[in-house]
Amino acid sequence: MNETFDIPKILELRKLTRSISEKIETDLNGYLSTLGPLFSPTPILGEYIRGGSKAPVKGAEMAFRDLKSRYQAIAGQIPFSLQTELSPPLDIFAATPALTAVEYPYTATAENKSASLTVTSPLKWVLSYPDLNPKRLLELLQGNRNQQEDELSHALLQCLTLNLVLEKRPGLVSILQGLRFTIDTSHHDGLGELPVIIISCPLRTLLPSDDIIIQNTEISGIPSFEEIINIEDIRELSDPLQQNVLSITKEISPTVYQEIASH
Repeated sequence: MNETFDIPKILELRKLTRSISEKIETDLNGYLSTLGPLFSPTPILGEYIRGGSKAPVKGAEMAFRDLKSRYQAIAGQIPFSLQTELSPPLDIFAATPALTAVEYPYTATAENKSASLTVTSPLKWVLSYPDLNPKRLLELLQGNRNQQEDELSHALLQCLTLNLVLEKRPGLVSILQGLRFTIDTSHHDGLGELPVIIISCPLRTLLPSDDIIIQNTEISGIPSFEEIINIEDIRELSDPLQQNVLSITKEISPTVYQEIASH
């Protein structure tokens, strides 16, 4: 962030950021709830899921092979080190995905001071099946492997299944994009090559200078910080549908376009 902000300005922007984040997250949860049935893997994997379709589902065998290949590529590697064999029927549940704000470690440095903290990106979320976000997976990895290996294997399989569903149903991604959300995959420290799904809105959040972050941490006594909204993005928000329609109008009827543009 090029501008310089003092603590009062940061507090004001944080309040604004939280209000915007709460509104957008509430709306997004509503969209996900409505789209919930489309996230079910049953129409894709069919009889390969326990309790799934008894009638053959077209493409189910290929989808199962794809999922099995993904699982084998990651399960046997560090940090999971699990047995890689998968045999149908799979115990995979269908559920509406949940949102978890993206967090990452950060070290702020200014003059002779430094602070290690956790930063939250309040307008980016990890998309996962309920209770299967990166934090939960890390907890399973750090627990008693003898007791939790089956649970860890199941969690890994569920995460890979959600990735498969999004790839096999591009229309689902298109709907979310039409609602102005973008979906990407990333990796999380401590989870190896496991693809983590990130969903974000058009508004970005940024960090202020490190000295401000350190001051804030010293005042709060808590080693964490929330990114603040980039107000330039608020100024530049546009309506994609309007832009598309204007583009068509300009190409098909320049006279009408000039009439619109002149007002």
